[in-house]
Amino acid sequence: DVIDFSFRRTQGLEAGIDVARLSSMVGFISTSNVEAARRHGLVAAGTMAHSYIEAFPTEVEAFRAYAQDFPGRVTFLVDTYDTITGIKHAIATIKELGPTGRLGIRIDSGDLVALSRQARKMLDQAGLPHVRIVASGGLDEFSIDQLVRDGAKIDAFGVGTRMGVSADHPYLDTAYKLVCYEGRPVMKLSRGKVTAPGRKQVFRRLRPFGDLVGLHDEEVPPGRERLLEPVMIKGARQAARSGIAEANARFAADLEHLPAEAKEIHSPRPPLVRPTPALRAMTFETRRGLVARNRKAH
Repeated sequence: DVIDFSFRRTQGLEAGIDVARLSSMVGFISTSNVEAARRHGLVAAGTMAHSYIEAFPTEVEAFRAYAQDFPGRVTFLVDTYDTITGIKHAIATIKELGPTGRLGIRIDSGDLVALSRQARKMLDQAGLPHVRIVASGGLDEFSIDQLVRDGAKIDAFGVGTRMGVSADHPYLDTAYKLVCYEGRPVMKLSRGKVTAPGRKQVFRRLRPFGDLVGLHDEEVPPGRERLLEPVMIKGARQAARSGIAEANARFAADLEHLPAEAKEIHSPRPPLVRPTPALRAMTFETRRGLVARNRKAH
């Protein structure tokens, strides 16, 4: 399981809410953003802060107070002072108060592989195999993949900074380009920035997977389906906004059909997208016409 922990890092309140919504669409099970959970019907989840524990004279008193306030869903943050001691205190508090519901401990620092294995052993020996282990602390898809490969005994990962602020791609290098004006296909011939003319459609084949980019009024090629649908026409929404569950199901279905090399964590290879013959022909004719007209103008 993966949990959205990004809210304190996101660049603005609305950005935090958007991250919670979008991450839930791609499989995150919950969010620490309470307002996003309320607004979009998500599961709110989180643990205590280190500052919460430091506000009490002892770690045990902090654990006891938190468990009494939230007996139905308790996750103890165990690494404020010493992780192994914190796990012992969490076990003692669970034994003393007997909280029900979903129980867990969270490790936010240190050697997550070694500490999670030790934690799992201690919890199991204490008769608490149902207590989950949550890990956090600068995690991303690469570190999570490595933790899993290394045999970490972790049930859920809290991911924040590296998702919420898009650490690997802090900007989106894209722009709208004019491709059709009053029914006339247009294109750009700038070196390294040549565009394809005409209004487009994408035609997908699931097995074997592959996309074609063609013209919007083309016939659908055999064995393929149209992907692009009008959402807004003349300022009016064409259909009701889909819910989180529907979006998540659509994502899961699309992900399942992607070839294995496109789903690799390291160095994924995107599927090749090819133009249809009709789009290639329009591109050729539009380019030829533009070159001829511009030469004639001189």
